[in-house]
Amino acid sequence: MVSASTYLDIARAGVRVVAVGDRGHIIYSDNEGKSWQVADVPTKALLTGVCFTDARNGFAVGHDAVVLATTDGGVSWSVKYSDVLGGDDDAGAEDDMDDIDYSDDIYSDDIYSDDLYSDDPYDAEEDYAAPDTSGAPFLDVLCAENGNIIAVGGFGYFIQSTDGGETWKKRMSDLDNRDGWHLYGITQVPGSDTLLVAGEKGILFRSRDAGRTWTKLDSPYAGSLFGINAISKEMLVTYGLQGNVFVSTNQGDSWRRVKSGVTRALNDSVTLNDGTVVLVGGSGVVLVSHDNMASVTLQYLPERDTVSSLVPLSSGDLLMAGESGVSTATGIR
Repeated sequence: MVSASTYLDIARAGVRVVAVGDRGHIIYSDNEGKSWQVADVPTKALLTGVCFTDARNGFAVGHDAVVLATTDGGVSWSVKYSDVLGGDDDAGAEDDMDDIDYSDDIYSDDIYSDDLYSDDPYDAEEDYAAPDTSGAPFLDVLCAENGNIIAVGGFGYFIQSTDGGETWKKRMSDLDNRDGWHLYGITQVPGSDTLLVAGEKGILFRSRDAGRTWTKLDSPYAGSLFGINAISKEMLVTYGLQGNVFVSTNQGDSWRRVKSGVTRALNDSVTLNDGTVVLVGGSGVVLVSHDNMASVTLQYLPERDTVSSLVPLSSGDLLMAGESGVSTATGIR
């Protein structure tokens, strides 16, 4: 176990495993998590997401709207984009939104507080004033094909690169997200150009053209959704607060609720080679489904630690990242 820090995301870089987390920590393992090495990282910002396009090239994102890149499988990293509160955009991204001056207090430590927002509906007669996203955290990153990299985050922050991270464009105005709800997770449907985003207040977006255009989907839930697991080209699982789990068999056109039996937040999900679906979350909650999400069985990790992310190991075990570091979970079937 690596317990020196909180780790929020973990991903494969070929046979290597890379985890990112608190205070800019990035670690990597070439032996399925048995031992770890510390990467060279140029930031102390909390890192929240990581992905790889292949065994050597990857991206990590986090607070201060930072995007890091690696070309050596996670051994060393450089800053590709940064939008620190009160500073200039280091990457010179094209900005397709108005510059709105907001007070710093909206970027409090509690970035998930619903108190930042009003429940009043948008008044179409008023001018649309986009939220200022400077300093907001990125919360997830997707490494799609052909140099297509997308980062999403707090207050609707959404940027995209179509040239492998060399240049970036802000895409917030392309989503129907006028209130600036947080965007927590982005995923790609296997073998397709279909992308999906999940976020606060149950917002769900879908693109069928690799992120060029987006459609807002009808949501089955009014609370936060933290991610989507694309089990197959048609079947999706989305999950979030209060143990809420929903399944779609038509790429998000409609959803059905799955009884989870828990009220803890669910943070991540993976599909194993045999089709088993695993979801993890707060207080060591583990949900397992062997029947295409018709039902789930509940297990708990012995230490009851919150898990943020997981990846399957070749042994059949699971490598989990969370509040107590990175550790291997055995016996989850």
